[in-house]
Amino acid sequence: MRIPDIFLLVIILSGATLLSDSPTGIYFRFKDREMLLVHPMRKGDRNFIPRSNFSNKQLDTLSNWFDTEKNYVEIIRQDHPFQPSIGVALGFEFDEVNGEYPYTSAYAVLQVKDFRWGGVEFSPDDTLNYTGVSNAVSDDLSIEVISYQNDTITGQFSGVLLNGAGQMREIERGTFKVRVFRK
Repeated sequence: MRIPDIFLLVIILSGATLLSDSPTGIYFRFKDREMLLVHPMRKGDRNFIPRSNFSNKQLDTLSNWFDTEKNYVEIIRQDHPFQPSIGVALGFEFDEVNGEYPYTSAYAVLQVKDFRWGGVEFSPDDTLNYTGVSNAVSDDLSIEVISYQNDTITGQFSGVLLNGAGQMREIERGTFKVRVFRK
């Protein structure tokens, strides 16, 4: 092995180590704040799911699932297990059979929810909750799956989100690493 080859190997291995050592959950920068959301939905005094008579085990599955027939992943994370103030729902198209990474999703949706807001989500009066979509019509988000191994999906995202009042905000340096349950 030549010296440049050794340096290249060290750089590749250190990148793989950083990826594997990254925390489980969703990390991003939004509205000048760094956020790391690691908690799935949990039963508590304040349940935000309508008619939520789910067990914590069922909520685990609802918080990170992969529908292999529809090739769709959904991940939900929040800042606190029982009394969240901020939560994120990230859904995107993913074809595990593709085998080439990074894998760029053709369809994606991301919602940032401020649980302290008591109004109707995404109404014209709503200035605290944001959403972004990428599909055949809109290209607000960029989501790349970097790896998928042992039912753990790792990736990155960025884009522009819109609230009900028409305000736009960037979501930057987003990463996710979550074990998903197959449906």
